[in-house]
Amino acid sequence: MRKKTLAILVLGGLIASCSDFVDIDSPTTVRQDSYFRSVSDFTAAVNGMYNGLRGYYSSFYLLAEIPSDNAQINGYTLAQGPLDQLNWLPSTAEIQNQWVNAYSIIARCNTILERIEQFDMDPGLKRQYQGEARFTRALVYFNLVRFFGDVPLVLKSIESEEEAYTFLRAPVQDVYSQIKSDLLFAADNLPGKYDSNNTGRATSGAALSLLGKVYMTNGEFDQALPVVNQVVTSNLYKLLPDYEKVFDIGNKHNEEIIFDIQYLGGAGFGEGSNFSIVFAPAGSGTEITSGGSPGSANSGTLDLYNAFEAGDLRKKTAIAFWPSPDSLYYTLKFKDRPIAANEGKNNWPVIRYADVLLLLSEAQNETGDVAGALKSLNQVRARAGLTALNGGGQAELRQAIQRERRVELCFEGHRWFDLLRTGTMLSTMRSYKEKYLRYGGYLVVNYDITDNKVLFPIPFREVSVNPGLVQNPGYR
Repeated sequence: MRKKTLAILVLGGLIASCSDFVDIDSPTTVRQDSYFRSVSDFTAAVNGMYNGLRGYYSSFYLLAEIPSDNAQINGYTLAQGPLDQLNWLPSTAEIQNQWVNAYSIIARCNTILERIEQFDMDPGLKRQYQGEARFTRALVYFNLVRFFGDVPLVLKSIESEEEAYTFLRAPVQDVYSQIKSDLLFAADNLPGKYDSNNTGRATSGAALSLLGKVYMTNGEFDQALPVVNQVVTSNLYKLLPDYEKVFDIGNKHNEEIIFDIQYLGGAGFGEGSNFSIVFAPAGSGTEITSGGSPGSANSGTLDLYNAFEAGDLRKKTAIAFWPSPDSLYYTLKFKDRPIAANEGKNNWPVIRYADVLLLLSEAQNETGDVAGALKSLNQVRARAGLTALNGGGQAELRQAIQRERRVELCFEGHRWFDLLRTGTMLSTMRSYKEKYLRYGGYLVVNYDITDNKVLFPIPFREVSVNPGLVQNPGYR
């Protein structure tokens, strides 16, 4: 019984109804069969869905940055060694947490979508809430499918043990088909912007931006081009003149942010972020942050530090050096001085306009418009104070765009996915290992860059409780 119940909880991510398993009503828990009876109930549920993204993205960097050439462990973060060195196992806790948290959010989305369908409310608000839930479900599935490949495609609440076992790994193409469907619906039904009381909710621009990235990930450049171009020509977003201001906690919700994860810091409720403390270099005391012990997590590499061109105005914000026995590199993108741990005001940027401009440049280049690609790329470079690139063929420009994405978006959870998307992860990480074996690198000798590392393993607990979930190749 324990194994079956666990499978449902993990796969379904908090099942819609536990009445089949538990007969005792908790006085502190609102059952779903007595909820969703008013518009305010749905408003609270949608807000709760967004709240789930806070915890999910608090540790997102562990899988999206640490395995790449952008970040590394150090003497203070040795527990993250398996992620940094690509020698993770199905039992690695961070991989299990990613899976469980993802399906928990998906379950929230599914519950909202099921319950709202027949509920009588303002049609416009109903479509908005449906769009927000489908955008969020697509975002989380997009991460899942890129991390794990084939994954269970759960689009409804799981009501029984028997039903839970029917959700096996769906083919990648089926997952992507659902992601596209969700994002197309969201793009058609979400507003372009909100009033100040609703800032931070998913918009049509966020849905289109994510859809464009989905197309790019699948190599569907012809489909991606008009989608990302629509975001650019909407005139709802722009590059801020000062790169540092993009991340300034006094300048949140600026015109460069298309979608970010909202944290409410400074109120004393523990609803804030912890990035400023966790990412600050150990030993820095209160020189960089406050309210806790700097953790040296998401620490940069010498390779990333040297990847910035001379005179790049972004470097002073993107990455700095802290002298210590571990030679710590850290980012100032999440600079804050919170009153305590989990009270930071930093949001997590999921999609920025610079990201979309570079996607547009890539789509233009891949469809033969080299001149257009240079124009889009050079907008980002101009803001960084760099000279415009001119000439060169498609292959040369392809490399230039990826170099630009690396430095522009570093520490924001894009690098690992970009390496996978462009099919360069194995060659890049093998070259990185060889280079720093010769010139020195923190525990680089332990890097295990085998072909199967393009996917994370299905967590051990999942395949243990449900043997129908076949493990990815190369893992046991």
